[in-house]
Amino acid sequence: MNPAVVWLFAFVMVMPALAVTTSHWVQENEGDFKGGTMHNVVVTNLGDVKLSRAVKSIHEQDPNVTTVNALAQGPDGTIYAGTGPKGILLAVKNDTVSTVATIDDTVNILSILVDSKGSILLGTGGDKGRVLRIGKIGDKPKEIFSNGDVQYVWALLQTPDGNIYAATGPNGEVFEIKPDGSSSRLYKSSEDNITSMISDGKDMLYLGTDPNGLVIQLNRKTKEPFIIYNAPESEITALAIDHAGNLYAATGEVSDRQQPPPAEQEPKKEGRPETQNAPPPIPANPMPEPPKPPNPNPGEPQPTPQKPIGRILPHGLPEMMDVIAAGNADDPGAGGDNPGGGGGDNPGAGGGVGDNPGGDQPTPPANPLVPATPLSHGNGNANSQPGAAEAQEPAGNAIYKIDPEGFVTEIFRQNVVIYSMIDQGDSLLVGTGEDGNIYQVNPAAEETVVLAKVDAKQVICLLPVKDGRIFMGLANTGGVSAMSAGYASQGTYLSPVLDATQTSRFGNLQLHGQLPARTALKVSTRSGNVRDADSPGWSKWSPEVGASEYIKIASPPARFLQYRLTFQTSDPSKSALVDHVDVAYQIPNLAPVVKSVKIGNEAGQGENGQQESGGAAAPQAAAGHIGDAGAKTPGGTGTQTITWDASDPNNDVLMYTLYFRMDQGPWILLKDKVKEMSFEWDTRAVADGQYQVKVVASDALSNPPGDGKTASRVSDYFIVDNTPPTIGDLECKVTGEVASISLRAQDRTSIVAGVEYTVDSGDEWQMVLPVGGIFDGPDEIVKFTLRGLTVGAHQVTIRATDSRGNQALQTVLFRIESATARGQ
Repeated sequence: MNPAVVWLFAFVMVMPALAVTTSHWVQENEGDFKGGTMHNVVVTNLGDVKLSRAVKSIHEQDPNVTTVNALAQGPDGTIYAGTGPKGILLAVKNDTVSTVATIDDTVNILSILVDSKGSILLGTGGDKGRVLRIGKIGDKPKEIFSNGDVQYVWALLQTPDGNIYAATGPNGEVFEIKPDGSSSRLYKSSEDNITSMISDGKDMLYLGTDPNGLVIQLNRKTKEPFIIYNAPESEITALAIDHAGNLYAATGEVSDRQQPPPAEQEPKKEGRPETQNAPPPIPANPMPEPPKPPNPNPGEPQPTPQKPIGRILPHGLPEMMDVIAAGNADDPGAGGDNPGGGGGDNPGAGGGVGDNPGGDQPTPPANPLVPATPLSHGNGNANSQPGAAEAQEPAGNAIYKIDPEGFVTEIFRQNVVIYSMIDQGDSLLVGTGEDGNIYQVNPAAEETVVLAKVDAKQVICLLPVKDGRIFMGLANTGGVSAMSAGYASQGTYLSPVLDATQTSRFGNLQLHGQLPARTALKVSTRSGNVRDADSPGWSKWSPEVGASEYIKIASPPARFLQYRLTFQTSDPSKSALVDHVDVAYQIPNLAPVVKSVKIGNEAGQGENGQQESGGAAAPQAAAGHIGDAGAKTPGGTGTQTITWDASDPNNDVLMYTLYFRMDQGPWILLKDKVKEMSFEWDTRAVADGQYQVKVVASDALSNPPGDGKTASRVSDYFIVDNTPPTIGDLECKVTGEVASISLRAQDRTSIVAGVEYTVDSGDEWQMVLPVGGIFDGPDEIVKFTLRGLTVGAHQVTIRATDSRGNQALQTVLFRIESATARGQ
């Protein structure tokens, strides 16, 4: 298996906590494990944690070298490194570094080629781009090519006929240098830079460009170009060709678009590739003997013999006791791991193709300042191909596979800048920044894996050498490192700090994975109650124990926990592997929380007994249109709605008990075993007055008897008012056709909100105002006059409403005499 990694930060999944039941932290995919700290350990795109390749530093911390731009190997095995910014050519022999030549204090060696005669060719960048030749160690560099329009020689290669080709900038040209030393311009593009170049070994050259991300096929005999792909990214930094003739183009754009895609856009890979002779899984703990059935009662038939129930392994596979016990590697349910071979010999590797280490900077000026980070080829503009429709451009950078028919497939995309890429038979090795990851991409299996990670953060160039190692040229530190073909002998994975939110007890740590022969995996934990795991308040690391399926966590109860996996191997071709970690913990029962209690009624009363604006009991509504809307019957609403907000930190099921009291009296049970967070209280059974309600929440049903906890909250005071106002001192005086009526409306508990009348049982109620012009108290005097009444008897019905919607009715009878009488 050759898995991969997508460097997206992800949080550890936390299962919901439920009272005293067990909760779990689970890590089982790449995103889960990525939050941890790794040393000589990598996480694959299949969610596997295992050892990385071993990396040895050959050269670093040279004050005259900030970047190693190109690498190549000579016939005798000497490795040459072209550096910047002072034009120093280094040689590595038997892992010992020496200086071969210094070109100039303001020159970058951007590309290197060891030609068919063993001479060292250097492509430079700076005020003037040149190609220099060093015949043998000790010779002074000799210029074999220069051109007034060239500032950068980004790549060099030699074809079987002895011709040398130079890819240049800032005018996007390719030059041909004949064996006799003559040179000519082979191709002039519309691009600023030809950033990468490779040959098919025959007549075709393939070119990568900046700033429009073109891949161009160029016939070096006919000089005919053909654009075979236009990438969404601005720069093609590296090219490779495999044995089947597939062309691979890597991009290295640096822009604001370099953001990780949302986690949900990453398809979750289910399962893993089928492998032969898969390593055995991490050993399972011995199964306890099942309990024996009770003896049957005398005289009853013997029960059917009971068989042990097999344990269920991950993915729902029943346990095969004989296979697990024997560690059978041929178990078809077991996953496999192909640790991957090292880079093989690549004869004729003129490796330093001068991969562009930048991609988003302006075209370098005539006298560039020496950067501390890799040089850039172009301005990093988005793809500006004429006529191209604007679309949402993908994040990060990619590798595109272009088959011989021209069909393009994206086989790799990460939030990285790709600086270098080499073909390794069935896979590609990819050097990136800003995290310094070296990826292995297997296009056929659609798998990607991080082989190693370097502290320098930027892997500018890669070179497979004759002893099977991969040499790396690095930026920032200006270093040279070598990655072995096998795994590191030891590495550690330190989990993120796991937060239980409360002090908790820890149970077992469950592991799934593989543990091949001659490998080891050890586990340790620590705990604490402050988030910083390095603070002195944390416990010490527990003693390391060998991996098994279930490991008891020895750390003391606390809020936070960390675990550490230590991988070891005595066989560089093998590594233990972990693909699933489940940490069990238990939060003690915590008391529920009642956040608020609110009281309202169906007549528009607001929270905590306050009337809301526009309620039916407001004066405007009570006087004039109450009858139209359907007036309340005398006696008031009689119902109070009690609502509350409560929660439980353990997510326990809560049950509620309600109490009430009048003024400062004793609490009286109103209702128990309430499941919802609301209750309709019919207050017609209690006297008028000021009341409070208490809500008590209990989690007893979700906990063992006696372990439940309660919490309560008391409402603000609110008014119960079931008694309507009284209408008294009612007088009526008739003068002619005019009737003058006066009355006094009083309420014992609340204010008088409105008075209205209707004549002769009419269906229209007329509002009237008190003597003071506003209803604002419990005692109001009201006077009004009726005019234009007809001769005969009349009845006026008077309705008084209080602020709680209670209503009282009174009638007054009078008679209008004849017109003569009225005139007297």
